[in-house]
Amino acid sequence: MELLAPAGSFEALRAAVENGADAVYLGGKSFSARAAAANFGPEELQAALDYCHVRGVKVYVTVNTLLRDDELEQALAYLKDLYLWGADAVIVQDLGLIWRARHELPELELHGSTQMTLHSTWDVQRAQELGLRRVVLARELGLTAIKEIRRQTAAELEVFVHGALCICYSGQCLMSSLIGGRSGNRGRCAQPCRQPYDLQGLEVPGEYILSPRDLNLIHHLDQLREAGVASLKIEGRLKGPDYVGVVVRTYRAALDGQPYDQTELSSVFNRGFTTAYIQDRPPRNLITYYPPSKTERTGSARETYSSAKALRRVPAHLWAALRLGECLQLTLLDEDGLSVHAVGSTPAEPARGGGLTRELLGEKLLRLGNDPIEIVEFQADLEEGLHLPVSEVNRLRRELVQLWERARLARYRARQLSSVVVPAEPLPPQAAPQDVQVAVTVSDLAGTAAALAAGADLIYFSGKVFRREPEDWLSELDQAWRLGEQAGVPVFVHLERITENHMFSEIEQALRSHKFDGVLLGNLGTWQKVRKLAPGLPVHTDWSFNVFNSWAVQQLAEAGADLVTVSLELKLSQIKEICRRAPLGIAIVAHGPVESMVTKHCWFRDQGCRLQCQSRKVQLKDKKGFAFPVQFDRWCRTHIFNSKELSLLSHLEQVQASGVSYVRIEGRTKDPDWIEQVVGAYRRGLSGEQVNLPGDYTKGHYFRGVL
Repeated sequence: MELLAPAGSFEALRAAVENGADAVYLGGKSFSARAAAANFGPEELQAALDYCHVRGVKVYVTVNTLLRDDELEQALAYLKDLYLWGADAVIVQDLGLIWRARHELPELELHGSTQMTLHSTWDVQRAQELGLRRVVLARELGLTAIKEIRRQTAAELEVFVHGALCICYSGQCLMSSLIGGRSGNRGRCAQPCRQPYDLQGLEVPGEYILSPRDLNLIHHLDQLREAGVASLKIEGRLKGPDYVGVVVRTYRAALDGQPYDQTELSSVFNRGFTTAYIQDRPPRNLITYYPPSKTERTGSARETYSSAKALRRVPAHLWAALRLGECLQLTLLDEDGLSVHAVGSTPAEPARGGGLTRELLGEKLLRLGNDPIEIVEFQADLEEGLHLPVSEVNRLRRELVQLWERARLARYRARQLSSVVVPAEPLPPQAAPQDVQVAVTVSDLAGTAAALAAGADLIYFSGKVFRREPEDWLSELDQAWRLGEQAGVPVFVHLERITENHMFSEIEQALRSHKFDGVLLGNLGTWQKVRKLAPGLPVHTDWSFNVFNSWAVQQLAEAGADLVTVSLELKLSQIKEICRRAPLGIAIVAHGPVESMVTKHCWFRDQGCRLQCQSRKVQLKDKKGFAFPVQFDRWCRTHIFNSKELSLLSHLEQVQASGVSYVRIEGRTKDPDWIEQVVGAYRRGLSGEQVNLPGDYTKGHYFRGVL
């Protein structure tokens, strides 16, 4: 298994490499999900690539943020530079960038970021079809799920084993942007999960209720190997070189079966440790509940990144030959089979004394203190009684090392972009819609009837996902479909954005049991299943796909989508540009409660689950007094909603001018009266009436955008 280490600075890079990392991941100054790290400019990045490649270490560069249309060309040019500079792979999130890179830069290896929320066998299968060679799995998966994914897919699997955890499924968190405009999907997360909150409706030990402990899987490495994991990833691009060095050397020793001191992991920054979900059961110790300890951490790896002396060395064999009247010849063969040969410029002369010995020649040639090479075998074919200046021996040794380093880099330097690649051709844009239609998410039959009575054009039926009963959460779907049929309105089934492997048997049974006109999908995996279970039915993609540019729309359109719901972090002006180029209809979420976070953790479970979530109302309250409603779904996930509900009712003129086909009202947590009132208001507002609804609303990011 590969040991993959973070590098947020060159010192951290040295610490990772010199302590035994097989590969490092790092970011440039742009398009990196850790924008707060020092990161690497172009010259630093080339130096980092060379430093690692000489030592046999791979480098993966993160370009794992969502990209606006005006950024995509620059990002694609950057990918081409990265390929030519020698990056072994690029870690990506954005579906549009993936689509462009697959068409225009097929030589570049792509890895799917954890920000893609890949968490099922079918997610990974679809990721392979997109052109991803490796995927970083969601941190919520246990060993059983990892084994299942490995058994049914060909992609390399990368799994986090140490470091900070996100409480939300990565790629599905809007909390930072909704609170302060800083998007985690754009590398600007303000970490609101690390702030204190009052959990109203439930007593817990402390205020840090969204702050997880740090992951530590050092005792599960053999199990991960047996599960077929290709790469073990250490989190920490915002951490310093001491942290990186200590963690890497400890995991290196554990992987190699060497003695290690696990207490060293506690000597660098941590919030306490947890194994999270790796053991196939929710942990009771995931949340810290208390602020981080102020205890001074004394762990250090300073000598590994501050000294010029190389610790990480490539094993090699060295042969020397010297004859009277001839120049010294050196041949080096390293462990990877790479061979270089150097010939001196000063012929050997007869010695006046004892002459050059094999031991003296070896002493001079093996003086490699700062060079990343180790001679494990030295042989010399040396005539007796010869003299050669020591300066010549030293010079030729340095020349040999330089030749070897250039040879190590030669295959990267020889890279060229294919001259026959045809740029990606988008599907032609569809005509602008004549009218904006209203879609409504509902959870039950009564909500469906209310939406239809008020004039809804499309129903997304989610079912009773926030209730444990009945067993079939879509039990009312058939009746809802009949109501829609009578009204001439399509009723789609709405499938959740998180669908781990164990859920698919339920999903399959439910889809086979009910009638519906189409599917609103939350992830790539359920799309794979729906292709087989409901072939021919229209597919709409949810906002959880994080569509941020027109090329992402092209990706989904090519895959067979009929309607795309774009990201909640886009401005209307950006959406207008997407609509102008889109080959299919575009939808936006316009009104209602907005989920800011979904997490696998449940506070009730920490106290012993007695289904308290079905009877108690819970909300978070921050130090500014804002309250965030909480819902718990039937699969024991926690959904945290924004403190203010979204409304574009006062801006429908701008919405209509943007070119969207549908505005969506989020009604699945609402009663029928609310649904009928809001749908009716939008129906009238889209007809040109001046309509208002009581309440304090947010316009979201539709006019301010995100960082």
